[in-house]
Amino acid sequence: MEQKELSIIIPAYQKGKWIDTTIKSLIGYFPQAEIIVINDGSTDNTRKIKDTFKDQIVYLENEENQGKGYSLRKGFAYAHGRYLVFTDADLPFSVKNIERVFQLLKKNKIITIGRRKEFYNDRFYKKLLRPILYFLLMIFFGFKYFDTQCGLKGFTKDQGKKIISSTITNGFAIDIEILYLAKKLNYPVAEVLVEQEESSLSPSTFNLISMLRVILDLFIIRFNKYELS
Repeated sequence: MEQKELSIIIPAYQKGKWIDTTIKSLIGYFPQAEIIVINDGSTDNTRKIKDTFKDQIVYLENEENQGKGYSLRKGFAYAHGRYLVFTDADLPFSVKNIERVFQLLKKNKIITIGRRKEFYNDRFYKKLLRPILYFLLMIFFGFKYFDTQCGLKGFTKDQGKKIISSTITNGFAIDIEILYLAKKLNYPVAEVLVEQEESSLSPSTFNLISMLRVILDLFIIRFNKYELS
């Protein structure tokens, strides 16, 4: 297969109401990109995109809901682009912010991650637990990031394939594990301030149980013996 310059990887769970608009926006702005959607066992109409867009996208599917980390491993394993970017299925950061990450990747060849200026859909438990999470990240990993969970991250092909294939978590902790492995591999990371488009946001699938699972996964990440060559 001819190598694309950019692969955009989108894990999608229960996003049938938004995924059509997202794909149309990406195709319109990045007509030459490889767009990979991983339907993570959705029970809504997310699957319709397979017939709607046909060969305009790469459609992958998990038979059951497995989680963001599992889906990203599947998408990154397939990706052929020189640069690999993943984002959320409701496109909360707009095509312009994806373009910013892409251009910085091409220029600097270092991992580039989004950092939200403001947090929307921010329920009480998120506001309560977020400071605890970031305190633990500083203690466990020495992180000074303020937004590890931003769903916009970009890599060169070698960086992305190496890191994602080495991950072990299946859920939302994948974002933290990515940054931990980048640190272990001595890959520099650049943060870019991004604005969310509040009007495009779908109901978050990141709930209180998800947050608690992320905190539990920190222990798994911290004490796992990764074999990195």
